[in-house]
Amino acid sequence: MIAQLWEKYGAQFVRFFVVGVGATLLHWGVYVLLNCLLGLTEEQSLALTCTYAVGYGISFVGNYIASLKWTFKTQGSVSKGLGFIFSHAVNFGLHLGLLNLFLWLGVGTVLAEALHYCMPWLTESIPAVADPANLLPLPVFMIVVPVNFLMVRFFLTHGDK
Repeated sequence: MIAQLWEKYGAQFVRFFVVGVGATLLHWGVYVLLNCLLGLTEEQSLALTCTYAVGYGISFVGNYIASLKWTFKTQGSVSKGLGFIFSHAVNFGLHLGLLNLFLWLGVGTVLAEALHYCMPWLTESIPAVADPANLLPLPVFMIVVPVNFLMVRFFLTHGDK
């Protein structure tokens, strides 16, 4: 049974993972860059939410093209595009909800302290890496990526043979 599941979904998941890593790095990179340029801190939750949304939007476009053409190897259509938009609207809601929950819980501070404890040389060399606001997306990504795979796969392969 596991072999059958791997044969049917394994390669797609690996391609999805590669595209997702690229989109996630782009998203996170834009978020961190904007936070650094604007000098944002954990106390500025609305501004962090906005920079997070901008990063998400930019990564969305590349993610759609790569998901359609490479991950699921399917042709685009209006219904698939609308399904992708819907799945990402749900995904975006999960992102923002979890980001703000983790912000409220102080997860970024905990991650920054743990990172500094484990790798003080890194946090001292690159202070932006240890900024609690910049670390907040990491646990968000761990939760939403598997959920997004299932939704995107459904909408982009729905109706394929």
